[in-house]
Amino acid sequence: MDIRFPYSPAEVAKVRTVQFGILSPDEIRQMSVVQIEHGETMMGGKPKPAGLSDPRLGTIDRKMKCETCTASMAECPGHFGHLELAKPMFHIGFMKTVLSIMRCVCFNCSKILVDEEDHKFKQALKIKNPKNRLKKILDACKNKQKCEGGDEINVQSQETEEPGKKSRGGCGAQQPKLSIDGMKMVAEYKSQRKKSDDQEQLPEPVERKQTLTAERVLSVLKRISDEDCQLLGLNPKYARPDWMILQVLPIPPPPDDLTHQLAMIIRHNENLRRQERNGSPAHIISEFAQLLQFHIATYFDNELPGLPRATQRSGRPIKSICSRLKAKEGRIRGNLMGKRVDFSARTVITPDPTINIDELGVPWSIALNLTYPETVTPYNIERLKELVEYGPHPPPGKTGAKYIIRDDGQRLDLRYLKKSSDNHLELGYKARFCVLFGSIWSLDVVPLLNFCLLVAGGAPFE
Repeated sequence: MDIRFPYSPAEVAKVRTVQFGILSPDEIRQMSVVQIEHGETMMGGKPKPAGLSDPRLGTIDRKMKCETCTASMAECPGHFGHLELAKPMFHIGFMKTVLSIMRCVCFNCSKILVDEEDHKFKQALKIKNPKNRLKKILDACKNKQKCEGGDEINVQSQETEEPGKKSRGGCGAQQPKLSIDGMKMVAEYKSQRKKSDDQEQLPEPVERKQTLTAERVLSVLKRISDEDCQLLGLNPKYARPDWMILQVLPIPPPPDDLTHQLAMIIRHNENLRRQERNGSPAHIISEFAQLLQFHIATYFDNELPGLPRATQRSGRPIKSICSRLKAKEGRIRGNLMGKRVDFSARTVITPDPTINIDELGVPWSIALNLTYPETVTPYNIERLKELVEYGPHPPPGKTGAKYIIRDDGQRLDLRYLKKSSDNHLELGYKARFCVLFGSIWSLDVVPLLNFCLLVAGGAPFE
């Protein structure tokens, strides 16, 4: 037992569920230890306060202590800061989800477009899986060009409505067709016909196609009620749709390869704020906002199709958060699912007409090289002594030991031991031997085979 952690009679709590969610702007501010205001990291040879290397975020100097937890560089886990964005920005990872939600709700009043009595809507509400329910509601709403439940519908529904039954009460506004163009969201209105003379009533070309800013989308998403969030498959306690638009950017603790990109974001954020303060024209502010949107998007994913790569001064593309997680060398596949371990190998296994149907052939080089540890006990000491005598190069059809590990942790390699007295075994020692019996694996015991595949790569015991 580990003596660092003494025994405690307290009951250990069991994990029942794991809940994933989106950080709200308020949560980001609450977990932050400092508001970042400067893109510079150092000033006069020291970390700049409210900069990307602020001492409150964590220390990168062995001589200094963290100003938040007073721990050293080795013990401090690092702390998050936050950056208040001059304007709301799209999160590139949530663009498709935001588009789906926007297509389901009214652009004017933020209520679900489809009426409660709609057959498709009723079918969608029966689906328990939230993700699948959003797809079905989107399918029911995608052809709606008007928000159902306008003034005319409300008058009729009040007369025919059953007592105690609630109407959704939409606004009757015309709905645009929404699409994504790179990092922008575009709303396009279709032409309307006048009821009197059937002539086309075309809005102005500029009004017909509009580029939606993140600010405009945020105002629509904020008005969605908690009840409608539940219907759309979102739990408003953990993931409201307006949280998918960035208003506050979390700043990770140093040191980090992303520091250069964060410095660019802070610089362009300050430029945008300055232009707004100086009362610059709308098209100038829009250009600065698009530049900030580009740097925030490439901070999350620097391999977006159709966009140039954000680079360091040397020209090397910046490694974004997305590239750290995905692909073969990412955190999931590279560091969590597959790791470099001892006493394992990957090799060819083969059938053979000369071996039994329940056996597999293994190369000698693998079977002799991979070992399995066995602790010396009164019951196996004689057998293990025999394996130690055979050594790392056993005779055909036999197996041998490669190492002896003494109880003090000292490891003896039998390839280099000259004295026979060094081969002495005592209770508690470990003999690490090749788990080879001939040149075949027996498949009689499947769990044992699987165990050997995982940790030893040799044949199971007879």
